[in-house]
Amino acid sequence: MVKNDNALKILSLLIAIFLWLYVIGEVNPTVTQTIENIPVSLLNENTLEQRDLAIDGDVENLTVDIVVEGTRGDLNRLDRDEIKATADIFGYEKGLNHVPVQVDVPENLKLTKIKTPKLEILLEDLVSVYKEIRVNFTGKMKSGTEAGDVSVSPAEIEVKGAQNAVNSVESVQVEVNASEVTDEHRTFTAEPSAISKEGNPVYGVSLSAENIEIETVLYHTKTVPLTVDVKGRVPERYELEDISVPDEITIKGTKKALTQISSVEAESVDLSKVTASTSLAVKPKLPEGVEVSEESQNDKVEIKIRGLSTGRLKLSTADCVFNHLDENLKAHVNTAQLLVAFIGQKQLVEHADQKDFVLSVDLRGLGEGKHLVSPKVTPVTKNMKFRKITVKPRKVEVTITKES
Repeated sequence: MVKNDNALKILSLLIAIFLWLYVIGEVNPTVTQTIENIPVSLLNENTLEQRDLAIDGDVENLTVDIVVEGTRGDLNRLDRDEIKATADIFGYEKGLNHVPVQVDVPENLKLTKIKTPKLEILLEDLVSVYKEIRVNFTGKMKSGTEAGDVSVSPAEIEVKGAQNAVNSVESVQVEVNASEVTDEHRTFTAEPSAISKEGNPVYGVSLSAENIEIETVLYHTKTVPLTVDVKGRVPERYELEDISVPDEITIKGTKKALTQISSVEAESVDLSKVTASTSLAVKPKLPEGVEVSEESQNDKVEIKIRGLSTGRLKLSTADCVFNHLDENLKAHVNTAQLLVAFIGQKQLVEHADQKDFVLSVDLRGLGEGKHLVSPKVTPVTKNMKFRKITVKPRKVEVTITKES
């Protein structure tokens, strides 16, 4: 009987061992698994600034994919935070660098592969610039109102980072909810963001302030007539083709301030300084507490000019007109030809000929003899709009004699 009991015990032990081996080998087998997007921390990043270098690009979201081996149970119990991935950038120089990634996994797992064993890290010169803070009011305000008397602290901010990244920063912006702006001055706190010319966030740069304070108040708007004095004329080698001046402007301020304004005068525009078609900003003269509305921020004086051509030709004095010559006298210009220079539209200048000009001299009060007088050249008709006509020599000798 004892012998049978021992045999049963041995059989039970063998069955238990078999079942244990089965569970280990079949129910909880050793498997491999790919784990994606493991965050990579950069080591010794602080040493870059000491060498006036910075990373170009977003290094906040560096990740790698790895392959690990372990039992199914261990892998099911794995916490991703137990996996540590690092890349040490100590000692790397300016340019594109391939930095190895080091991954540590829990002891009960085996790392079999890092799918991206090296990261491409671009190092550039460390630079900084200062940018004014731009305030964007998001959402809508009541019709006929806008945010006004906006003050920002700090007014400008240092943007620091890799040269390429810093150069791509068009502005530093903060956002304020427009619906929260009231008739009473309020102060808002907002986080600044570096923005590119395309309106996208620029990563990889640091800003010298984490928060910006914006103080503002709700202003009312009003549209009134605008006067812009245009003075002078464009330089002689140009011609004014067209000029467009805004005749009204929208302003903003308190209700009390706006009731006292019925029109606005702007700084004058001097055409004598214009040498190309251009748009000049309107600069209104406004009392304290009144500002230009967003609607009129981009009002411009549009000036369109065109360049003129210069022409020259020799003009015979044979057909000279003698003005105010006494009836019993006759006159003769002793110089056979004069050099005439003129400025005008290209087509007019290219087709100009002697017949298009009249040469004359004024002999008022002059009698017989030789006299030095100033010749004058004018277009045959007023339609020939030459900008400037000059004659050389400036003085000519005229001989006056009696009619025979």
